[in-house]
Amino acid sequence: MFKKITNIFYLFFFFIFFILIFIFYFSEQNIINTNKFVSFNYMNKDFENNLPIIKNDTKDIIEYTDGVENFKNNKKKYKFYDLLDK
Repeated sequence: MFKKITNIFYLFFFFIFFILIFIFYFSEQNIINTNKFVSFNYMNKDFENNLPIIKNDTKDIIEYTDGVENFKNNKKKYKFYDLLDK
């Protein structure tokens, strides 16, 4: 009996939580604040024009080795694959 009451209690708070979130998210005040924030950030794009351009210093940073070829050559040969070929 006690377990059923606690489950109902948890279920009640679960639904209340999502109902309150839904009400807040679709409220008129939240929509207005979101639109203000987006329009303010859209209008203030001057910071993108003032960014410094950094010189690319990543040339020849990757060393290509034949490690994969070495791995393939040193890999143990299994006889099971010979059975599949026939």
